[in-house]
Amino acid sequence: MFLKALRFFFPWVLILCLGIAWGLSFSLAKIAVNNGADPLTLTVWQSFLAGIMLMVLMLFGRARLPFEKGLLGLCLVIAVCGFIIPGVSFYYAAPHVQAGVLSITVTLVPILTYAISIPLGLEKPEIKRIIGLVLGSLAILLIVIPENSLPETKAIPWILLSCLGSAFYALEGIVIATKMPEKLNPIGVACIGNFLAVFFLWPMLYGSGQQMTLNWPLDISGLAIFGISFISAVAYTLYIFVIKLSGPLFASQSAYVVTLAGVFWGMAIFEEEHSLWVWSSLLSMLVGLILVTPRKKNSGYSTKTEFGIDGGNPP
Repeated sequence: MFLKALRFFFPWVLILCLGIAWGLSFSLAKIAVNNGADPLTLTVWQSFLAGIMLMVLMLFGRARLPFEKGLLGLCLVIAVCGFIIPGVSFYYAAPHVQAGVLSITVTLVPILTYAISIPLGLEKPEIKRIIGLVLGSLAILLIVIPENSLPETKAIPWILLSCLGSAFYALEGIVIATKMPEKLNPIGVACIGNFLAVFFLWPMLYGSGQQMTLNWPLDISGLAIFGISFISAVAYTLYIFVIKLSGPLFASQSAYVVTLAGVFWGMAIFEEEHSLWVWSSLLSMLVGLILVTPRKKNSGYSTKTEFGIDGGNPP
């Protein structure tokens, strides 16, 4: 009886833990940039440290990465669409946008995945899911249109920039779901993607004149970067573990915890206060998420792309 109960609750505990940790990454990003970390510096070091951590996890698990045809191209897509563009856009937006609002924009990923998949012929239009798509779009409009929605209207362009990052996360998920061989180790692919991101971003960082190294001993921004990297590696690994334990549809429910945790971490750390418009936006996004997420286990493509059996890190 006890073991049966443990098997039932264990996946839920994992979802709760990874959701709370992933939600914290939004506030850690603000802490890092507010304490002097440049966006490019943050993106490079997050990818580098997360790549190292994922490599260590692979070594401990004695996991191997089969060298399939097209592997490098797949990892390149992950690097660009999962790390470089979302990371840079998110970290440039972070100092201008409340952490809770950032967590709402990232929830656009599954909704945008469905929107992009329809014209590509990968998903069929369904009334319920289209309503979810409309509610997801409405959630963003409820933030950017009303004058008293945000503490400062100057944040609106930065919110749209973070939405751009979500769009690239969605593109990444579609490419991976359609091109990634089943036997490839997703943690290994994410590891290579992280290192490729560093390879492409390092020259940009060098040419930008931004700080290239972390201060030692680590200051507040350095500790925040380490925290984000740790969350990227561990939470992603937990997510893959939950998928193997209970399936991708069950694991996709972590998105609700991530969003809510992101909002409440922002309130706890930064004492953020949100207008009625923002709370309405959160509700609209969560309902849209419920409607867009497929409920049938035989929806193979959708279950793989909705919340990322991919290389993308939490932002």
